[in-house]
Amino acid sequence: MKNILLLLISILCCMSLALNYVFYKKAFIPLHELRLNPLELNVYPSQTEAKSTDHTPTFMYYGDSRALSWPFVKDSRYEFMNRAIGNQTSVQINARFEQHVAPHKPQIILFQMCVNDLKMIPLFPEKRQEIIDNCLSNTQSMVQKSHDMGAKVVLSTVFPLADVSLDRQLLGIKEQPIIEAINQVNQRLKSLQSENTLIFDSYHLLVGDDGKVDASYSHDWLHLSPAGYKHLNQHLSTFISKAFAES
Repeated sequence: MKNILLLLISILCCMSLALNYVFYKKAFIPLHELRLNPLELNVYPSQTEAKSTDHTPTFMYYGDSRALSWPFVKDSRYEFMNRAIGNQTSVQINARFEQHVAPHKPQIILFQMCVNDLKMIPLFPEKRQEIIDNCLSNTQSMVQKSHDMGAKVVLSTVFPLADVSLDRQLLGIKEQPIIEAINQVNQRLKSLQSENTLIFDSYHLLVGDDGKVDASYSHDWLHLSPAGYKHLNQHLSTFISKAFAES
């Protein structure tokens, strides 16, 4: 019995060391590296000159890792560009707009963001409404900046969530508060639709019967599989053709 107990303790100690190492490599070091460059402006080269050609309009994807992973839709009318950065919140995305978006003068900007704000709600439940309001405020700020420089906006609703992994559950991440916040944000995003702000309802295209992302479209708890993006792009292609037929 004593030997079994010692074996169990040894296994638990090894598991603890392994988890601490993973946390150190995936969270501790990146967090401190981020403090050196919180907006991650060096991810993309500075752009101070105008485009070499003004004939082909630029269609830019902008936001977090979900936008970064989004393949360009096939449409020969546009020059496509991606200036998204993974794991960024709406605060960071908004703050780097002038450096990463404005110099390129895109005619159309597709936004996908806010999940990195909302995934913090289970850790800071007392700040739930503040987190949601900040996400929406930053979104509205970027929509206005886009309009001010003459760009049209394709505002994608926030993708639905998949199952939260066990390791994240152990760290206090719960699904339901995030799911509820995504639904609340998406409802308010839809209210921003206007002549120059078009809503692309990604959530509706991806969600399954259980209120989470359809399993066939999921890569992990936050990200889509290639099949998920293929499904989105089939609809986005039609959406763009109809929305910008006269562009």
